[in-house]
Amino acid sequence: MKPNIFLLTIDSLRADKTIGKSKSSITPNLDSLITNGACFKQAISTADQTGSSLGSLFTSLYPFKSGISYFNFDHNVPNFFDVLKKEGYVLNSFVPDLSFFQKATKSFHNNEYYVYDKRENWVQLVGFGNQILEKLEQMDKPWFYFIHLMDLRPPYYLPPEFDKEEFGYTGYDRMLSYIDTWIGKFLEKIDLEKTIFVLSSDHGDYISVLNEDLNEIKIPKLFKKTKKIIPSAISDPILFKLQRTRKSIELKKREKTMTQEQFRTLQDRNDEFLFDELVRIPLIFAGFGIPSNLMIKQQVRQVDIFPTLCELIGISSDLNEINGRSLVPPLNKKALIEEPAYIESGSVSAKKLGKVIGIRTSNYKYLRSRRDITKGVILYDLKNDPNETKNIASLNPQIVEEMEVILQKITTDSAVYDSPSITKDESKKVEAELRKLGYLK
Repeated sequence: MKPNIFLLTIDSLRADKTIGKSKSSITPNLDSLITNGACFKQAISTADQTGSSLGSLFTSLYPFKSGISYFNFDHNVPNFFDVLKKEGYVLNSFVPDLSFFQKATKSFHNNEYYVYDKRENWVQLVGFGNQILEKLEQMDKPWFYFIHLMDLRPPYYLPPEFDKEEFGYTGYDRMLSYIDTWIGKFLEKIDLEKTIFVLSSDHGDYISVLNEDLNEIKIPKLFKKTKKIIPSAISDPILFKLQRTRKSIELKKREKTMTQEQFRTLQDRNDEFLFDELVRIPLIFAGFGIPSNLMIKQQVRQVDIFPTLCELIGISSDLNEINGRSLVPPLNKKALIEEPAYIESGSVSAKKLGKVIGIRTSNYKYLRSRRDITKGVILYDLKNDPNETKNIASLNPQIVEEMEVILQKITTDSAVYDSPSITKDESKKVEAELRKLGYLK
């Protein structure tokens, strides 16, 4: 019997919040997974947006090759769900009811969708955690169970007993402490001798140094009355523009009194930067066939996760020209030459791609405009400037040229799948979701 696979992705979970000096959460179960498994300390997400990043995870293809984004999940593009189905796996999911997740899991045998719009009602894991536990007792073997949690997205609906400094310095950290209690409950139901447990994320996030959310505004009384009459399709974009205007004003005020690193915590993803807090994600393997207490410092990529799983369960991926590769060699303490990681900012509409593309190595991060190789050029020395505060591009034209050559090779040396067009109504629906998630400006 092949091992089961439990894939848990936690939206917006940063690598430095799971291990390292900046971690203030209390996470005994997460720590146990790391101690009893393998932790990749330098795993890089493909993008700073859910659709593009998880699309890369599921297909082992970069977005420019697969055409997958938050607006589209094309099942004509070969993906690893199909590979697992062919091998007899029963596919199960527990994911939000957002468009991307419904499209991505439509070929699964069993799906449960929780309503993201009613977070304050179901209070996240408090409301549906037991459903996951019940499912873990009922699934046919061999099973694949994909869970995507949204609890780390603000606002944080924390149980009162966890809203204390002992569980973390910020709401984000305290929420991770709470999520960890559920990871422990999942582990109680899972036989790790027969299951591979993978914990990762779609991307990281900025964590504001402020106690207030600049994206939230008090709705004027007049607008509240109008909103009851005007359809949400019209009123929501108006409200969003009010929020953006208010935030823009507040940012200009605060920029003068904050350090560069403090100020960037107030920014939005899908913009002009791809700092490590946005693209460096946790990656932990534990259970069947995984060595214990293994810390791997080498840079790896999100597109490498499923090729690794395929080798661990002893099957051929049967997918050609993928961008990822198996990480079994470093799991077996064998050498594997490091590959540069392609990164990009997420799409903001069905027809408008993200602004920035680039590559990351253990030594450097290189970014530029997607449309013009001469604009927005950034080069960070990650060894000497790990916080990415100094753009050294103008002082190092040779390194910039070398990085651009690598980027060009990655983006041109592969076939591209044609993405199907989506209808105007579908596009509007997804844009509304992205607005609620804070992506659209």
